[in-house]
Amino acid sequence: MPFEMQKDIMYFRLSEEDEEDKRESNSISSQRACVEQYLHDRPELGSNFEEIVDDGYSGTSLDRPGMRRLLAMIKRNQVRTVIVRDLSRFARNYLEAGYYLEIEFPSRGVRFISVNDGFDSEELGEDTGGLDLAIRNLVNQMYSHDISRKIKSVVDMKKYNGEYAFGAVPYGYKKGERHNTIVIDEPAAEIVRHIFSLATSGKSVSQIALTLNEDHVQTPSVYLADVRGRYKTRAFWTYDSVRNILGNRIYTGDTEVFKSHVMRVGSKRVRVIPEELRQVIPETHDAIISRSDYYLAHKVIKGVAPRKPTNGRRNPLSSYLVCGCCGNRLAKGKEANKTWLCSSARYTRDTSCEQVRMDDRKLQEVLLRAIRTQCELFDAKVKRLDEQKRKAGKDKVFFLQEIERCRKLMEQVEREKLKLYEQYAEGELSKEMFLSQKEEVSLNQNDIALQISLLQTRLEELKSLDGAAQNEIHLLREQTQYRGIAELTPAVMKELIRQIVIFPENRMRIEWNFRDEIVEQKSTEISMPSESA
Repeated sequence: MPFEMQKDIMYFRLSEEDEEDKRESNSISSQRACVEQYLHDRPELGSNFEEIVDDGYSGTSLDRPGMRRLLAMIKRNQVRTVIVRDLSRFARNYLEAGYYLEIEFPSRGVRFISVNDGFDSEELGEDTGGLDLAIRNLVNQMYSHDISRKIKSVVDMKKYNGEYAFGAVPYGYKKGERHNTIVIDEPAAEIVRHIFSLATSGKSVSQIALTLNEDHVQTPSVYLADVRGRYKTRAFWTYDSVRNILGNRIYTGDTEVFKSHVMRVGSKRVRVIPEELRQVIPETHDAIISRSDYYLAHKVIKGVAPRKPTNGRRNPLSSYLVCGCCGNRLAKGKEANKTWLCSSARYTRDTSCEQVRMDDRKLQEVLLRAIRTQCELFDAKVKRLDEQKRKAGKDKVFFLQEIERCRKLMEQVEREKLKLYEQYAEGELSKEMFLSQKEEVSLNQNDIALQISLLQTRLEELKSLDGAAQNEIHLLREQTQYRGIAELTPAVMKELIRQIVIFPENRMRIEWNFRDEIVEQKSTEISMPSESA
């Protein structure tokens, strides 16, 4: 593992609430200017700071892409300094912020600076200003919840007034010229009418998807990517894409104010409101289909039998299997079913999805063997790192001995210079001879000083490498706990595997969830024997 210097990080965050507030003082550019001015006034901090930005994320939770990356780097001892404009940019949850600023960062030697709060952990030393910091973070959390509630109440009022304040505009409509209005997007609306027409004629959701694909009807994602840009596209219609249209009351010209509600401010947990309990504002915009067609077509969705509960059991492979032909998630249906399939084969004949199938039991057996193999690789790498640490330990002893030897030589040279001066002062040496011998001794002294400097630099590199190796060994040993694994569980899958891509002809690719710094390979290709083999 190559030596990697610790990094200095500037962290910026802008939430949706900040954007709604329209205050330039909260913008990313404003935060950047504040921090850069602070660094300019303190050149000793250096200028090689890396930026990490979370744009559009609330401060009530640390679950943000940039923050996750920052905390992961800190856990790998890759960060020396973190600087923010103020504590609210880092976090508004006083318990989380207090834990990292008072415990996690100091234990890992991370210097934390909050410009506007006048907080610098290095200047405070052991006194981290705990009470003052806790109160300030608590105020930030209360402010965040308060402003979130205020903004939500404003948005809710717009919805109750019949304004469109729901974010993205649904397929079939586009934004109107007046703010918070939508108007019919005729090319897309024609497809919506066609889908409802097929449903009212008695076709099932799957049959409608197959019909649209056979007629090469452009999918909503492809259409919206052409019109609006920046859309993740899917080339063919699926059960979900048709069902989402048939189940959306917006096409009748009415608006359902709330389909779900957040459990609490800052939480990602939502509770779906039953359809019969949803409040409806009638005739808020132009309708694409009639209410009677909506209710008639809606029977197609309601006719689908609900899934039976699994008594709390969840297959560990659920949500991890991906079709290598179309990218769709594989499904197994009932718990008793034995084979994972790609449902896209029911909607289109333009792919090889029908050949993508994998037996659940055999797949789990292969994964268990692959995990055990990875643990063996981890064990081997730990042994190599231990050997490198032992060799580095011997090298450190050698460099320390060499530094001590050079320092003794330096002391000897100093004595020689003093002796030369004494001989010159007593007239035993001429001026020319004194200067000549002094220059020779000084050159020798410079050579020794350079040698000491090089040895010290190499010693510091060895110490850093030793620390990085120790950290890597710790991370590897966290994974080797699975060396004797006998059963897959959702917790094991979440820890070790990002996804499993299934291809035709019993081929699969396991994409591991390991950090880049732990192992060189990120995926494993496997060809399973066929049923007849």
